[in-house]
Amino acid sequence: MQPLQKITYSLALACLFICLMIFGKALLVPVVLAFVLWYLINAVDQLLRKVPGIGATPHGLSLAIAAVLVLGIIVLAGNLVGQQINDMITTAPEYWINLERQFARVLVRFGYDEDLTLKTISEEVDVNSYLLGLLTYFTSATRQFLLVLLYTLFLLVEQHTFPRKLAALDLSRQRRTQLLEMLDKLNHAIRTYVGVKFAASFATGLLSYFVIEYAGIDFAVFWAFSIFSLNFIPTIGSIVATILPSTMALVQFDYLTPFFIVVIGVGLIQLCIGGLLEPKLYGDALNISPFVIIFSLILWGLLWGVVGMLLCVPITFTLITFLAQFRSTRPIAVLLSRRGKV
Repeated sequence: MQPLQKITYSLALACLFICLMIFGKALLVPVVLAFVLWYLINAVDQLLRKVPGIGATPHGLSLAIAAVLVLGIIVLAGNLVGQQINDMITTAPEYWINLERQFARVLVRFGYDEDLTLKTISEEVDVNSYLLGLLTYFTSATRQFLLVLLYTLFLLVEQHTFPRKLAALDLSRQRRTQLLEMLDKLNHAIRTYVGVKFAASFATGLLSYFVIEYAGIDFAVFWAFSIFSLNFIPTIGSIVATILPSTMALVQFDYLTPFFIVVIGVGLIQLCIGGLLEPKLYGDALNISPFVIIFSLILWGLLWGVVGMLLCVPITFTLITFLAQFRSTRPIAVLLSRRGKV
């Protein structure tokens, strides 16, 4: 095949892949989330089987315990966040009045004597409508979660057939060894990433909760959960996670002390855990160029929204590992890697 033909076919496949990601979003996103949930349940199951007393139980029982544990945590977190959003809707008018009062003080300091209000400048912005929109999105995500649960259930039921299906492919010994090595590498790297990211995000959210609670900010549980979730988004997630509770401090109080407590406290936590500790814990598990991470964050964010941002690193690493298995696409994997070795 001529080089020009190869380039043409590659571009056509890339366009087809992007079109599939865009137009198949409604179908693919629940499936991908189901695989993520299935993977988490199996990871927790492997951890539980290392606990004395549980390791000797049948695999199906330990898997059921892991599923109940993971789903229980998700449901509990969802209930807490939903309750916090409802409380925010109730108290939103009070925050709006306080924000207007602070805006009037700023206008006076800059010498404005005109009868300006925050509402006239913001063109009658209704804070409640945004909060209700957030609650609606949360409710819609809950409905979609039921579909994800259905997919996950079938994956858990059928996972014992995966080895038989792999054997039925009738691959050569070399290809089968290569496939198993690739799957093992993917499993090790993604498990390392998920484990480190979860532990780091949980520690960041927990420590930030104490800082936010100390500053007296309302809905500390909601902000801590937001920080925990946003830290799974590379780079910009930690920035947004610091801005949100800081903005709440400005809205809630008439003075700046809580604002500086949150900015400095949460910022230092993000710097120490996300900037210093996480890279050391990752080690060589992930071999992705920082530029590629940012690019994939923007690309998957445009394709799949928040879900794409959360999953951009595992998806990108899987694509790099897959491209490295074939001679024709290996140069692309080398270019996308961090150290030039795949």
